[in-house]
Amino acid sequence: MAFIPHKYYVSTSLYEFKEDRGSLQITIKVFQDDFINAIKKNNGINLQMRDDLNSKEIKFKINSYLSSNLSIFLDNKKHELFYLGLKKDTEMITCFLEIENLPEFKKIKLENTILFDLFENQKNIIHLKKGNKKRSFILRKDVPNSIFEF
Repeated sequence: MAFIPHKYYVSTSLYEFKEDRGSLQITIKVFQDDFINAIKKNNGINLQMRDDLNSKEIKFKINSYLSSNLSIFLDNKKHELFYLGLKKDTEMITCFLEIENLPEFKKIKLENTILFDLFENQKNIIHLKKGNKKRSFILRKDVPNSIFEF
């Protein structure tokens, strides 16, 4: 499978609170070739050579990478993410994660260092949605997190 080279190193993430379900749903989109290289470098597995990207073994490796590069703190308390799976498109990989049984909170700190170990100029665009409030920000290697108060 051939990839079209790109000169931009960016991921986009949507962190959406589903208040009726008491959960935070996270969708991360990243260029397929970059994500494959990150998993190969950090976990020694080549996703390009695998058919079932949602097998237990692959999910464990991807979860390990995502867990070491994503952190969410609600009112200064870290919450664990639950990796649900991924979807592969022509050029992109979309990862799905969730935190269930969210407590009430006033402050959220989001950290996303995905691909920072591969690219100096990597940028991770974050979209945060809670009710009718929407915020967006860009994380870089020198600014890997952001804090919002509601």
